Amino acid sequence: MESIWRSATRFAKTVENQPGYVPPEDFEASLDSVRPADYSDVGQAHALTKAYPDTLRYSEATDWLVYYDGVWYESAPAAQAVAQELTERQLAEAHELLEDAKDQLAATGPAMLLASMSKAKAQAMFNAAQQEAFAAFEDAKTYAAYALKRRESRGITNCLKEARPMLLTTPEQLDADPYLLNTPKGTYDLRHGTMSRHDHDPADLVTKQTSLDPGTDGAHLWQEALEVFFQGDAELIAYVQRIVGLAAIGQVFVEALVIAYGDGRNGKSTFWNTIARVLGTYAGNMSADVLTIGGMRNVKPELAEAKGKRLIISAESEEGVRMSTSVVKQLASTDQIYAEKKYKAPFAFTPSHTLILYTNHLPRVGAMDAGIWRRLIVIPFEAKIEGTSDIKNYADYLYTQAGGAILAWIMEGARLIHAEAYHLKAPARVVEASAAYREENNWFAQFLDANCDLDPGLSERAGDLYQAYRAWAMSTSGWARPMVDFNATVEHHGFTRKRTMHGMFVHGLALKNEFDN
Repeated sequence: MESIWRSATRFAKTVENQPGYVPPEDFEASLDSVRPADYSDVGQAHALTKAYPDTLRYSEATDWLVYYDGVWYESAPAAQAVAQELTERQLAEAHELLEDAKDQLAATGPAMLLASMSKAKAQAMFNAAQQEAFAAFEDAKTYAAYALKRRESRGITNCLKEARPMLLTTPEQLDADPYLLNTPKGTYDLRHGTMSRHDHDPADLVTKQTSLDPGTDGAHLWQEALEVFFQGDAELIAYVQRIVGLAAIGQVFVEALVIAYGDGRNGKSTFWNTIARVLGTYAGNMSADVLTIGGMRNVKPELAEAKGKRLIISAESEEGVRMSTSVVKQLASTDQIYAEKKYKAPFAFTPSHTLILYTNHLPRVGAMDAGIWRRLIVIPFEAKIEGTSDIKNYADYLYTQAGGAILAWIMEGARLIHAEAYHLKAPARVVEASAAYREENNWFAQFLDANCDLDPGLSERAGDLYQAYRAWAMSTSGWARPMVDFNATVEHHGFTRKRTMHGMFVHGLALKNEFDN
């Protein structure tokens, strides 16, 4: 045993004598040090990333992200505050080193020499201990001056600029796990419900958080509200729970625009606004104008706000407006969306949201292709809620009295739809409402019914047919499709167009005689 100990001791001495050896106590101190390796902008940036490894991230699409209370917030001023805090720590460290160096100067005696002769002469007379103490003093002064200089605006700006590539994070890395739901007290895996909580972890890179934690208080109040909103239809309630559960998951499994439709005072706005409030920053709003035709403004900034969101709500489209099917297809899709925030670099992101429109007026849909109609889900809100209650703001009441239970209900909907392999089966009321919506928007069938006789032996001049359609469309809706679109629809419905020596004819129909009954 003694020989082993002697061998270990000799090895330790050998290690201590090697160049670059750092004693354990000095190594531990270096781990806590915020002093840069060199006094340059890059050196300061390295010190920043070392001191705050789980606090700062940078993305070209979002600018600076700062981690606080379990979530990454987009905030350039907050990043600036972190860089300022670093300089405060550096200044405090420098002053501590300076005080220690002064104590060493007093203990080893060079202070007396410096006071009685020139600096050069005094240094020439220093012994080894005095030289070491004086060098430490000069070094601490230099560090203190550096830290003070770094507190200037230019120093803060340059530090953050050089730190960008060191902390670079792509938009795809943010909120990458679609099943994580971040709450104030922890993060949950939606595949496993409310029993799956783990502590907050900066490595999760979540930029959203619910406004509260799941719970059971007020569950009966929420159940009573659901009974009122959906008129006691258990099948419809179960369906809506799964829709909302899908919205909590950060991946699109069902490409859909969910339209909550009904006259006023039926609970649709109360329901969806309560859900959105519970989901916190996972939910967002989008102007209904984005979904309709007519606006000439750039919608890319609003599309950018959908990045990372899980529930997007649009409210109250105007009566008679036409849906922009191209925008709806883009938003209710798994394909990448190209967007840009104001004054930021353009970027692409994969949608993670469920899109909801609640409205008293269903927008008109001009397209007849399956690509748009398979996306449109109409949930009827048919209750008649009279204002006899003493509760002035029912949505606020539900949130404050049952918010945790509502979140637990949402999370259970996510768990259920995942367990059911995302097979969303619509109940009869949803099927009927969606079918009626499609029938109301079958403009070509309405035109034929009002203006044409159908028979394989009939034919009509293509130009006359289009002019008849145009007159009918302008009188009924104030807008007519271009001739190219109209002709494509004619052929899509099985009518043939043939050119003869007398012009282009459409076979299989003819315009009704104006004297026909």
